Amino acid sequence: MNLNELQNVWNSPRNNLPTEAQQRLADKFTRQMIRRRRFQFFWLINTFFWLTVITVLAIRMIAVGQTTSQEWGLFPLLFVPWGFAVHFLRRYLKPVTPVTCGETTIVDSLRAALVANRETRSHLKLVGILYAIMIPLLAVAMRQLYTVGKVSERELISMVIFFGAVLLLGGAGIAARYFARVLPQKKQLDALLTELTGEAR
Repeated sequence: MNLNELQNVWNSPRNNLPTEAQQRLADKFTRQMIRRRRFQFFWLINTFFWLTVITVLAIRMIAVGQTTSQEWGLFPLLFVPWGFAVHFLRRYLKPVTPVTCGETTIVDSLRAALVANRETRSHLKLVGILYAIMIPLLAVAMRQLYTVGKVSERELISMVIFFGAVLLLGGAGIAARYFARVLPQKKQLDALLTELTGEAR
């Protein structure tokens, strides 16, 4: 979309709805955000509850000597889900940028979209880092389970296939969203802002 197309859309009748229609859309959006926040709240409670239970059990196993020296890799593996949980908690607690009343210029809207894009890129990068940390820890944990005889060779192969497929699909989804959607969107926003303001970005 070039600058002229953007201005046409911005000034189109569909973008200048009557007050009643604007209020209905605002109410609908507010209800959706409330439902989303409520779901995130209960998801975080459930996640932290079970992570706490698993961590306490792991610590108890260490305290009573129910683990061997060859199973230490299972415990660093807990850092990964805790990292994901803390990351999503921070996003949940992060205050939303207040919406300004009145009309917003195209430049201000594009800048706000660019800020949101930057936050999304940072989020995807962090999730990617957590994925990268999880892969070697998971490999060590599975190897140790096999070494101490907790899983057979067939079960180990099944675990490798399952977790490998999950990590591959998850990583591919993150990479696809970053390189095919978020990054091109950033370039497009930069180009539009440069065209509007004359400032190189």
